Amino acid sequence: MEKLNITLYRFDPSCDSEPRLQSYDIKPDGPLSVLQAIRHVYHQVDGSLSFRNSDCWRGVCGICSMMINGRRQLTCMCLATDGMTVEPPPNRTIVKDLVFETD
Repeated sequence: MEKLNITLYRFDPSCDSEPRLQSYDIKPDGPLSVLQAIRHVYHQVDGSLSFRNSDCWRGVCGICSMMINGRRQLTCMCLATDGMTVEPPPNRTIVKDLVFETD
């Protein structure tokens, strides 16, 4: 995989009036889960990105649940694809970016 474009939801309620989508181009060494792609963006491209960093990697805890191309999926279990969009689940209060309040 030469290049991967990932579009992420960005919103900081303390300073943004509206959410926005921001695209990032990354160059992975091989296949990545969506969570690994988000981590790559955070560590290599934009350290201001906020997200929940799950360590279960088995699809058990559900803390990494996001809307991936309009479908609710676990980011640790879903393979990243070029052109994908990642957003928080609907009807959730956004803390910042991909971090939302849980019940």
